[in-house]
Amino acid sequence: MRTRVGASMLGLVVFLVIASQLLTASSIQTPIDVVSAAWVTSDASYETGRSYMEIEAAPGDRNIRFRITIQNLSNTTVSGVVANLNLPYPFWNSTGGNNARAYYSGSISPGTSTYTDFFLNIDLAAKPGEYRLKMTLNYLETASGSGKTLYFLKSTEVTVPAVVSSTRYMVIYSALLSPTTTVPTGNITISGNLLNTGKVSAQNTNVTVTSPILVRPTSTIIGQVDPNVPRPFSSSVQVKRDVTPGTYSISVSVSHADSMGTNHITQINLNLVVQAQESRPPSVRTKQDSGILSLLIEILQNLMHVFLGLAEMPSALS
Repeated sequence: MRTRVGASMLGLVVFLVIASQLLTASSIQTPIDVVSAAWVTSDASYETGRSYMEIEAAPGDRNIRFRITIQNLSNTTVSGVVANLNLPYPFWNSTGGNNARAYYSGSISPGTSTYTDFFLNIDLAAKPGEYRLKMTLNYLETASGSGKTLYFLKSTEVTVPAVVSSTRYMVIYSALLSPTTTVPTGNITISGNLLNTGKVSAQNTNVTVTSPILVRPTSTIIGQVDPNVPRPFSSSVQVKRDVTPGTYSISVSVSHADSMGTNHITQINLNLVVQAQESRPPSVRTKQDSGILSLLIEILQNLMHVFLGLAEMPSALS
């Protein structure tokens, strides 16, 4: 018994075979892929033979260098790589946009790797963890033959892991308010210590104290903070006159830069209790003084009436 296969069924089988072959070929042929992605900074001052080292990226970092290493997995040379990195929250570029671009103008031979750098900002409220970023690579694929060189413009998309850590290299400790309770228009002092736990000196270190209840924020320049050398700080602020009683947060932020110009921020919050201004009762001493004065005047009037026969005190004493 023979089974007839219709033209539509045969076409479907042929289509599935071709689609399967194309899918297999595309899954094997990945022209460019990501080898590694790391946050880097300079370490030339304490590690010989290397220009960069990996660092931890923390919430609040600004202008931090994100290095992506790519490898040419094809069997032809590629060049003119333009990388577009999509930046979802909590990342953005130097101008606040959600896309960063980098270029590599040289040639990448088959099997070799190169890297490209992006400068990113991380929101201060970012949650630590791994983020998956999409990067589009546009490049030229080179083909030579018959004495001619041809360039084919191609594009591919890759996934880049970006890890945000809770590690901060500037630590604020022993921070306190004095006093911890005040009244509207009251003055308080914020003091504490800084410790650089990194391997290189922190530059342009600055302590800023802010809160909506303060008359104005204050900024204290600390300057250079060397590794493992505690640095004290102190700032005086004043509470506004119209603050209602309650508990308020005072923000203490420390910003500093590393040798690559990356800005880092460490922030803590302290609680301040504002109480109502107490109204003072009338002075008891004033009442007593007034009573004594009246008694003395009365005694003088009686004495003058007895000895001088005056019916009343002179106008000067009344």
